[in-house]
Formats: sequence, C-alpha cells, structure tokens
Amino acid sequence: MLISDIAIRRPVFTVMVIVALMVLGLIGATSLGVDFFPDVDLPIATVVTVYPGAGPEEVEQLVTKELEEAISAINGVKEMHSYSRDSVSTLIVLFEHDTDADKALTEVREKVAGVRLKLPKEVEDSVVQRHDPTVVPVLTYAVSSDRGPAETRRLVDEVMKPRLEAVEGVATVEVLGGLEREVHVYVDRARLEALGLSLAQIGQQLGQDSWDVPGGRITEGGAELNVRTLGRFRSIEELSNVVVASLANGSQVRLGEVARVEDGFKEVRVRPLLDGRPAVTFEIQKAGGANAVAVADGVYGVIDELKAQLPGDVEVTSVVDGSLFVRRNVADVTEAIVFGGLMAVLVIFVFMLDWRSTLISSLALPTSVVTTFFAMWWFGFTFNMLTLMALSLAIGLLIDDAVVVRESIFRHMERGEDRVTAARNGTNEIGLAVMATTFTIVAVFVPVAFIGGMAGAFFRPFGLTVAAAVLVSLFISFTLDPMLSARVFKPIEPGHHDRLARHRFFGPLVRGFDAMNAYYRGLLAWTLDHKKKVVGGAVLILVGSLALVPLMGLEFIPSGDRGEFMVDLEAPAETSIDAMEGLVRQAEALIRQNPEVRRIYSVAGVGEVANEARLRVYTSKKDERAVGQSEIQEDVRQRLATIPSLVSRVNDIPFLEQAGMDNPITLSIRGEEYATLQRLSNQALELVRATPGVKDADTSYRPGKPETSIHVQRSRAADLGVSVGVVAQTVRLAVEGEVVAKYRHQGRDWDVRLQLAPEDRSASSMLAELTVPATLGRRGGGAAGGDLTQTLASLAS
Repeated sequence: MLISDIAIRRPVFTVMVIVALMVLGLIGATSLGVDFFPDVDLPIATVVTVYPGAGPEEVEQLVTKELEEAISAINGVKEMHSYSRDSVSTLIVLFEHDTDADKALTEVREKVAGVRLKLPKEVEDSVVQRHDPTVVPVLTYAVSSDRGPAETRRLVDEVMKPRLEAVEGVATVEVLGGLEREVHVYVDRARLEALGLSLAQIGQQLGQDSWDVPGGRITEGGAELNVRTLGRFRSIEELSNVVVASLANGSQVRLGEVARVEDGFKEVRVRPLLDGRPAVTFEIQKAGGANAVAVADGVYGVIDELKAQLPGDVEVTSVVDGSLFVRRNVADVTEAIVFGGLMAVLVIFVFMLDWRSTLISSLALPTSVVTTFFAMWWFGFTFNMLTLMALSLAIGLLIDDAVVVRESIFRHMERGEDRVTAARNGTNEIGLAVMATTFTIVAVFVPVAFIGGMAGAFFRPFGLTVAAAVLVSLFISFTLDPMLSARVFKPIEPGHHDRLARHRFFGPLVRGFDAMNAYYRGLLAWTLDHKKKVVGGAVLILVGSLALVPLMGLEFIPSGDRGEFMVDLEAPAETSIDAMEGLVRQAEALIRQNPEVRRIYSVAGVGEVANEARLRVYTSKKDERAVGQSEIQEDVRQRLATIPSLVSRVNDIPFLEQAGMDNPITLSIRGEEYATLQRLSNQALELVRATPGVKDADTSYRPGKPETSIHVQRSRAADLGVSVGVVAQTVRLAVEGEVVAKYRHQGRDWDVRLQLAPEDRSASSMLAELTVPATLGRRGGGAAGGDLTQTLASLAS
C-alpha cells in the first residue's frame, strides 16, 4: 500500500507526522471542557411571562393565548406546549430538528416583543431563552447566621453574589430565601375616601416624582456638563412629605396624611430550609459551553476567600455540588479506559509472547487516543460521559488494527523474510481486510450522530468520537506499525516456535495455544461439513434472543445509586406558604426517621407556587449501608403517605433536572374542554395506577384554589363614567399593590409598593366598599356596583 510504503521508506517523516498528531492531540486535550453531558444545541425555546397576582384563567386568556397566536406564525414550529399557572405563563416551543437554533430564538424574541403592547401593562417582560436541558445549577450553597433573614439576605446579595458572578464561566447566581427590602405605602381607605382621592391618583403622582431624568448637556467655561434632574426618593421622610394631591380649597395633601409609609420587606413566596433551619441559598449556573469542573474550582476559591472575610457567625454550607458527580464519573470512566488498555496490552503479550511485538502494537493505543482528542476538539466536544464512554468502547477497536497488522508482519518474518520485506508484504496482504473492518465500524457509528431529536443531539459526540478514534487507529496501523516493524524488530531465527514451547514459563502457554489451534481447526472443519445445522442453530439463537428483548428494561440514561433523591410535595391549591412550610417540616420529620438519611435540603414554594415543595434527601454512602437507595425511597414513600391531603412523589435525581424529564413516563391528553379532560385524565390515571410496577402516578390537572370574582355592573358603571379597566386597576392596586416608585438608599434602588393597608383588605367583603375614580364628576362606590362571588379558578396546564 502506498501509505505503508512511504512510512517504511521515510521513517523520520513518519515519526514527525505521528509526533505532530500527538502534539495536536495534547493541545486539544488541554482545551477540552469537562462536563457530565455533552453540549446540545436543540431548536427549543422557552418563554416565561409573569403576570403578578393573576389566576390561571387570566394568565391563559390574557397572556398565553396571545403569545401562542404570535409564535405559531413562525416557520418551522413543530410543537408548542403552554402551561398557565398562578401568575406565570410558560411556553415551550419546539422547532423542526434541522432549524437553526439561534435564528429560531431570534424570531421568537421578535414575535414576543411585537405582542407586548397587547398584554396587560402589569405583565412583566417575557424571558425568552434557549431551552438547554444540560444547563443545571453546578453548585448550591446555603447561608445561615444569627443576624436574621434580612441581614443574611443582604450579605448574600451585596457581598457574595457580585464576587461569585465575576468567576469565569458563571452565568447567573440565583438567590432564594431571606427577606428583601421593600418600602410599603399602606393607604388608609377611610382617609382616602374622605379626601375624595383614589389609589390610582396617588400611584400616578408617586411615579412622576421618583425618576432621575437626564436633561441633556450644557457648555460652561469651555467645559461640557451633563444635566440631570434627580427625583428619586432618598429617605422615608421625603417620601412621606411628597404632595400627592391639591384640594379645591387650595390645601395640599401629603402622602403621610393618607398613608402609612414603612421600610419593610417583600412578600415571601419561597422558603429554603436546610435540615429544618431557614436559610438563604444561592444557585450557581454555569454558562453554556463552560467547563463545569473549572467553574466549580473557581467558585471554591471565592467561597474560601469569603468565609475568611465574613463575620464569624455566618455559616456557608455546600448543599448541592454537581461537579463532584462529574468528577467521580469522569474518573471512573478514565480508570476503565486505562485498565482496559493495560489488559489489552497484557493479552497481546500473552498471545504473541514477544515484547517487541507487544510494544509496537501497544503504541497504537496511546497514539490513537491522544490524536482523537484533537478530533474531539475540532468537533467542539467536551470530556463527558458520552465521549469517554466512546473512548472506553473503542479501546479494543483501537488496538485491533495494529494487532492484525503486526501479526501479519510477524508471520511473514517467521517465513524467513527480512524486516523491511515482511513489513511491506504483511501490511499489503491484510490492508484491504483491515480497511473493510474499520469502515464497517465507521458505517455503524456515524449514523448514530444523525439521529433526530434529543437522543441524536446527545449521542452525536458518542458516534463521531468512536468513528474518529477507529479512523485514527487505521492510519496508525498503516504507518507507525510497519515503520517500527521494519526498523526495530529483531529478525526471527529458525526454530523460534519450538524454543518457546520448551521455555520454562512460556512453554505451557505455547502448548495450550497449539492445542486450542488444533481444536479450532477441527471445529471449523465440522462446521463446514454441517452447514445446514450451523445456519439453523444460528437462526434459532437469533430468534430466541429477539424474543427476550421485550423482557429487558428500556431507559435513555440508566439510574444509579447516587446517595440522594428527590421528593416533590404538593398540597391543596389554597395552601398558604406558611402552611406549606409546616407540611414540609412534618415531611422532613418523617423522612429523618429512616436511619440512613443524613441531610435534607427543602424549598417550600417552588417556582413561587405556595402549595408546592421540593426536598433533596441525602443518604449515607452506598458502601456504608446495607440497603439500596430504592429501599430507602420506598420507606420514605410509605411514611409520607400518612400525611393527609399531601401528594408526594419520590424519584431518583433526574439526569436532566430542568428539562422537564423528572417523570420517566408522561402521557398527554389534549382537548378544548377542561371538564372532559378532567374526566378522561382521571380514567387514564386509574388504568395507569393498576399497572404493575407503577409508582407515584398522578395527573397534572388541579381544580384550583378559591377566588373572589368581581362582576362589574356595566350599565351602572357607564352612568358613572367608570370603565371595567379602571375597576380592575383599582382592585389590583388595593390588593396586590404595584411598584410605583423607587427609593434610593446606600447606593441601591428599592421598590416602593403602593396598596391598601392590611386592615382594609383583610376580607374579600371589603372590596365591595372600594371607591373608584369616575369621569362624570362623581365617585363610583362599591367597586362601581360590582357583585362579589366565590368561585374556583381552573388550573390550566
């Protein structure tokens, strides 16, 4: 073969080529990131929109449907799933597999921006981002102290968060728990009505008086100066003294005359707990493509520095460290690769009984692996479970070509040929066969890289890494092997085999191989004489094997005993965050009764949904307990079943925690009528629960929580010059409140929230006494004649 002839004739050139490939491979290895899963670029976008205080039906009608209508017009949209819950609309948009993900994301952002004016003004700006199922928090820490939740939260926000965000590779630092500062303007309803004012008037006035507005530039004395009007409130007293209205008699009404201004805290909707103690936690999200291990190492360094600088009573505890799982699994696979390589070398030596042949064949292994690192870098891959698994699988394949070539050369030398002739003839003799074998492997694994959907995106690095590795090994076997055989191999003297057979140590092996060879020759002769029996037996084995396939389990990624698992809790929809925290503590107490449980990290109010919680339960190490994780989970499942009205689900840690893949199997029932969907889902749920092996089956449909509905008497409202929108805005200001201004203190801006005093909105019946502004010279009383009714809000999901 031409390439082998060149390698044999030009050994220096061959060595330089191999060295160059090794150098490129080492450069690629140092540039490769380390992560658990490969980076995936799926054409999936998520749109999250917050409508504070809105019920599921309002969210669906006023937000979700508007967004769906706009986004559905984009070319290439394959599926769209929407979830409308209390205050939150979530859309997941799936595009065709061949759609450019960046272009799709841009088009979604444009459509969402175009529909913004159609949404209620209270709706916050939508967050549009690419749905990357591999992007999960790398690290989670809990901070506790004796300083109280407010000061602890301040330390995290002002001291720790900025330092952590500066770590290379960190995308976001999300803080949960504690108390966030907020200035409350609690309006006295009686005083407001006595002065003939409305909440909207006060809110509008505060909004106008609280902005810093640039005024342009002026030139004075040859210097250019910026002009800025400073309007932000800088003290509670200044805010209390702001004039909010002027009466007909010329007197002015100050805010402090109609409202109580307090320096307080935002409403708490999420409460993290670490082993039953309230804590402030922060989750560190790595940027896409960042090295998870490097990010974690950078964070470790900053945390150590912060611990030395923070007050002594502040305790920082690592709760979740995803990098440990990455390190452990990468180390395990790397160990398997090294061990497999050593075993392959040992097998070669045992069968060839020649250290030079073993050395020449074994050099193909590190050379091929290191060169493959360059191919991985070229493709943009990382060291992850899939690429390392590919290398582990390819270990035998990488050395196989070199062994075949070396054995062929060895056989020619046994026939008496000189080293150069044997290297040339031996390589040429089996060259086509080796190429056919290698390209067959490539033909098997390359198509894996082009499977559609999420599976294809994950296994693309696997298929291409195997293909690249075997192609590199083919090149090495046709260049390095024949060149070394021609230059460093010792000529084989006559009687070499007989001397080995009489050797003290190698003799038994040689005689055993000879016996094995003789037996194989006899077996081969028998199979050639009984072709029908052999083929028939092979067919029977194939059919029997296929019949066993349905008995095997099927999983995308196998579960394992990680020493930790998830518990999801859900209480009735009307459960408050205080009540939910109590249920979480009750659940934690039951879980701790299992002697293998070591730590519990809980979050009550997951996603700011008060009646939901998630617990992360840590057990003792696998080798320190007599029972498996599944037995512990079953024990926890039975204990939690004793809490009435609480739905619990105990699951392994999902391999993609934020990809919506917590449940191994999800059945979707779609339709237009919620009543029909509810009936069908309940029927399906009964059938699923009756299926052997099913645990924690549940339906996503929830009847919702009680709500007070205000039905405006349109004719009376029209007579008073009051619109339905004004009524709705007044009710919202009174109950939910609205951030109408900013208060600056110690260099930071804090929200100023306007709403009725708590005592004036403690019961729904008080809403009937609200006064709304009218345009016909009169005030509309009783919510402009609105009727109050108690109903159940349906939860659209």
